[in-house]
Amino acid sequence: MPDQSPSTGSIDLSRPVLDLAIRCGEVIFASGASAEDATATMIAVTRAYGLKGCEADVTHTVITLSWDDPASSDSITRSRNVKYRTLDYTRLTNTSTLIDDLLHDPIPVGEARARVNAIIAARPIYPVIVRRIGWSLVGTGAAFLLGGGPLVIVAAFVATFVVDLLTGRLARTRISVFYQTLAGGAIGPLVAAIVHFIDPAANSSLVVVATIIMLLAGVTSFGAVQDVLSGFYVTGTARVLEALLITGGLVAGVAGATTLLARFGLVLDIEPYVAPTLAEIPLLLAASVVIIVGFALAVEVPPRAIWAVSALGIVAYLVFSTAQAAGFGVAWAAAAAALVVGVLSAVASRVVRTPPLPLVVSALVPLVPGLILFRGLLELSDGSIDGLLSMLEAASVAVALAAGALLGQYLVQNALGPARRIQRRFVGPLMGVQVRLSRKQDEKI
Repeated sequence: MPDQSPSTGSIDLSRPVLDLAIRCGEVIFASGASAEDATATMIAVTRAYGLKGCEADVTHTVITLSWDDPASSDSITRSRNVKYRTLDYTRLTNTSTLIDDLLHDPIPVGEARARVNAIIAARPIYPVIVRRIGWSLVGTGAAFLLGGGPLVIVAAFVATFVVDLLTGRLARTRISVFYQTLAGGAIGPLVAAIVHFIDPAANSSLVVVATIIMLLAGVTSFGAVQDVLSGFYVTGTARVLEALLITGGLVAGVAGATTLLARFGLVLDIEPYVAPTLAEIPLLLAASVVIIVGFALAVEVPPRAIWAVSALGIVAYLVFSTAQAAGFGVAWAAAAAALVVGVLSAVASRVVRTPPLPLVVSALVPLVPGLILFRGLLELSDGSIDGLLSMLEAASVAVALAAGALLGQYLVQNALGPARRIQRRFVGPLMGVQVRLSRKQDEKI
């Protein structure tokens, strides 16, 4: 490999290297990865080109990268503002692959920058209608998973399709995400009212739960928990507040529409939860796969990884159901399922050449606590203090899913050890970049 180190004192190479590194970090962070992944990305790229001693930091929306030239004592700082983030796991995967290539065999900086620009400018691998149908499949599978009949399942598909269409239109107006989820949350109860009008015996409230699960699936609670556990407290706290803001809009939309319908005599209710029997497990696993595949299409998981996330999702639901049948609470059952998925995703990511993050998040979507959240809303609307307990239970399940998956990844990466020294500098496991695991430590980078 030719020596591309700027140690001669010239800063001609350091500036484009810093620009390349911060652009890679921005793409990783904006595509749904954590602050630690973005920081590791920037440090890895700079070290790959021999630029050592760089300092990288992420503070919610601001990414900063600086380097002090040891020869001239000049300081160069680059910063970028990430205003909008969206789950785009194909872009995340392609950028992670580029970073892995740079660590193995750095190419000229100009060529690497051209590859980054190509990744950013690339058209989505799935057309808009396919991604929209993907979100609809999340709602359809959720209604199926919770025991909805044919009418409820069809209504859930229609409701989630309308929700995605509406929120997408609102997003293009740059309106706050709070109002986007508020409007989306109001759709579920309105469609549920139509279902009740068509068939009063149908469990129409499951349509609302389906839309809640679909909207919660896009909330970045996983990244928020990872940031907090990794020591990025400012960024993690900001992302937690962002997740709470989105959830608050959802709660306001659902509660407002439900209250309005109650004025006209339609009172939504949740039937008591009945644990699935052994005969029902195959159907529930099929419903989970529908949710996972739909979510994978919506967030652009690479096609080669869809079978892997489906298999991980089946394992997750089996562990979750077994833990609940054994008497564990919902939160502990969710944590156990996430832990197993976190461990297995370390192996699956190498098979499908995809970072662990898309695999973990997609596989755990069927366990999103939409039913618990809606039950809490109904209890609060009735003036019951139990509603707050249900809200806390929903929050604990969300945290358990993230913390369990992160622990699983940490155990694997700690047991085998990252093959590169750059990956051993960080507190938590790296989820948004591909980590090569090896018991033999590579001290080159």
